[in-house]
Amino acid sequence: MSDRLSSAGAWQAVCDGLDQAVWLVDDRTLRVVHANAAAARLVGRPQGAMRAMAVQELAVTPEDVIFWSQPVADIAAGISSNTMVRNAQSTALVPVYRTVQAVAGTAPQPDAPGLLLLSMLDRSEQEATQQELESLLSQLRATLDSAADGVLTCDLHGEIHAFNQRLAQIWQLPQDLLVQRDDAAVWAHMQSQVQDGASYRTRMEEIAHAPLLETTDVVHLRNGTVVEQRSVAQLLQGRPAGRVYSFRDITAQVQAQAGLRLAAEVFESSLDAIFIADAQLRIVRINPGCERMLRASEVAVCGRLASALWHTQPEDDDFMAQVGQAWVAEGFWEGEKNLCVDDGICAVHLSWVALKDEQGRVSQSIGFMRDLTAQHAAQRRIEELAYHDALTGLPNRLRLGRTVASAIESLQGRAASFAILFLDLDRFKIVNDSLGHLFGDRVLQLVSARVQGCLRQADMLCRLGGDEFVVYLHGADAAVAEAVARRMLDEMRRPFELDEMDFSIQASIGISLYPQDGTALDDLIKQADAAMYGVKERGRGSYGFYRPQMNADLLPRMKMEHAMRQAIGQGHMAVHYQPQVDIATGALAGAEALVRWRDPELGEVPPGKFVPLAEESGYIITLGAWVMEQAIKEAAYWLRGGTPLVMAVNVSALEFRQAGFIERVTELLARYGLPAHLLELELTETILLQDAQDMEQLVAALARLGVGLSIDDFGTGYSSLAYLKKLKIHRLKIDKSFVQGLPDDEGDRAIVQAITSMGQALRIDVVAEGVETQAQHQVLQELGCQRYQGFLFAPGLPAERFRALIRDGRGTPEVSARAIGFAS
Repeated sequence: MSDRLSSAGAWQAVCDGLDQAVWLVDDRTLRVVHANAAAARLVGRPQGAMRAMAVQELAVTPEDVIFWSQPVADIAAGISSNTMVRNAQSTALVPVYRTVQAVAGTAPQPDAPGLLLLSMLDRSEQEATQQELESLLSQLRATLDSAADGVLTCDLHGEIHAFNQRLAQIWQLPQDLLVQRDDAAVWAHMQSQVQDGASYRTRMEEIAHAPLLETTDVVHLRNGTVVEQRSVAQLLQGRPAGRVYSFRDITAQVQAQAGLRLAAEVFESSLDAIFIADAQLRIVRINPGCERMLRASEVAVCGRLASALWHTQPEDDDFMAQVGQAWVAEGFWEGEKNLCVDDGICAVHLSWVALKDEQGRVSQSIGFMRDLTAQHAAQRRIEELAYHDALTGLPNRLRLGRTVASAIESLQGRAASFAILFLDLDRFKIVNDSLGHLFGDRVLQLVSARVQGCLRQADMLCRLGGDEFVVYLHGADAAVAEAVARRMLDEMRRPFELDEMDFSIQASIGISLYPQDGTALDDLIKQADAAMYGVKERGRGSYGFYRPQMNADLLPRMKMEHAMRQAIGQGHMAVHYQPQVDIATGALAGAEALVRWRDPELGEVPPGKFVPLAEESGYIITLGAWVMEQAIKEAAYWLRGGTPLVMAVNVSALEFRQAGFIERVTELLARYGLPAHLLELELTETILLQDAQDMEQLVAALARLGVGLSIDDFGTGYSSLAYLKKLKIHRLKIDKSFVQGLPDDEGDRAIVQAITSMGQALRIDVVAEGVETQAQHQVLQELGCQRYQGFLFAPGLPAERFRALIRDGRGTPEVSARAIGFAS
């Protein structure tokens, strides 16, 4: 034992002297006997803390965990591999090269316990360097494959180092040559693709024997492709180490040059003006078309420098230099120039092509000129149409946008302003409808001329379309804008005369100011438009300035309307049912269908907020039809369950007046199997008092069908005994505003007393809504009210909760006592 300990001590001394991380591990317990300082730094643990630590704590990979779980004999067999170890301080995984081996001479007997030597070499820098090299190689490969030209690199002996995808495309390398390394086969394939393979082989040999030679060759392939092949020496430390070849497909350029040479041969018959210049750029030939364009003979023109043909501005002094650069890059120059003719200047489109000899030098050049006079005139007409209103000739929205954008740019950083006026003709539709659109168009022309006369030269009048105009007042403040608006209205008040007819046209004007009302044209027009609508609401024929509150509610209102129109389809709308209770017995007598809306963004939207919006937008028709169908379907469900209850549904005025309303109600009752007497429609007094004759017919049709009719919010409108006597009304609903004051408010008590007495006299049931307290309930019962609804019994309940209410009480009087607590 002393020998083993002394041996272990010797190994510890050896370990401490190493820079490499080393642990001595008891091969019997697999616990650390000793760890050197390098091991402590590597894993971020104190040396002393690792003594007696299970070596498995160093394992962070599944492979290491498996290794240390083997029998001792297998572990003692050793291992050498790359793995990971965790630094306890940084928690980072460190890549290491790890070895495990039994320490010879530490066991006194062959089968006695001994030591294992675990060593780790930090590979962080090696890994980082390898990743950096791999990234660099990937970038180089990607760059090579992104090149427009084919590229191939090889050493001085022709051994290929790399080539890109473009080279494979140009030379049509077979797939097997792309996946196997066979340099000789690649060179042989390339030679086989050349029309003159022998000459190509000779040329490649010449290049191979001259390592520093730079070459450019044109190679014709068998498939018709013409390739420009360039090669340069690849230098390492100033010495040739290989060669880089680039291949460019120049088929199109060669064909273009051939076409130009053919054109030169037949240029006499061309309708375009053509000239030919020599290498010194002196004109040697012109065709008849050129003579006509220049209004000069060929004799008078030949010998002149081609540059003398052009009318140049000081900034065009480098024109010929630009042409030379274009010839080098592309072989031609193309653009628009002004040609000097005997009586002035003619705009032409010039295509000037360079013809090069075999050495690549310009030997001749050919210029093709086309007269642009007619095209420019057409372009001016197009621009006029693009920027002006066809009817009035005024600038249009596009032209106005450019003008205002320029004005805004010039005002940046300055305390200056301008005004936008939005002018709309009042009731102009009457003119079009009564006198025709042609007459209306002529009126718009008269209006345009009259308004234009009120403006300065720096201002702009623009027609947006229809009878809407926008005015840009340059540099105007509020006072100037107001004065101009007054002047315009005064001009509009003067009688118009057309076709011996005198008539008047009135306008409303809205005004917005830059920058306080907006910093972009669209915003300023929108604000002026809002101000104009404010004028129309106040009576028309005047002007008004924009105020921020005009649009304060516009965006939220638009968002709410959009969300409301999507709510049914997205399942955000629901129909709840508020019980109506017999006030004497407490029995469940019916229910009112109430629409509820819970939006993911807007939250709970109260009916008092979205129902008026639905009515204003006309969506109430769709919403009401959906509520009607849901309510009838639910009432039919109650009926099939053995509890027939009257379903009350509110109907808006717009929905009630829709053609086919009676037919739709009839169809829904038939579809869901609900008897008509179990449906009650709630209408407001206002609906019944409008178009009384039509309403009487609709109500009579509903009565024949068997559908009940109740007056909602009775007492808040134009209550009249006449229509109550005339129409078949089944029920009156006392508005909750009269119920809330009970029992203490004498005025509310008197109104409720009057309504219940009226109902009794006319044999019409009375329902009180909004009943919340037992005291209110008691007073209503004393005053002779037959039914009530409200939070005292229950609020509006989702369908499932209402069904549960029916199942619990089956509509018996006993349900009242239990349901009073339901609302809580």
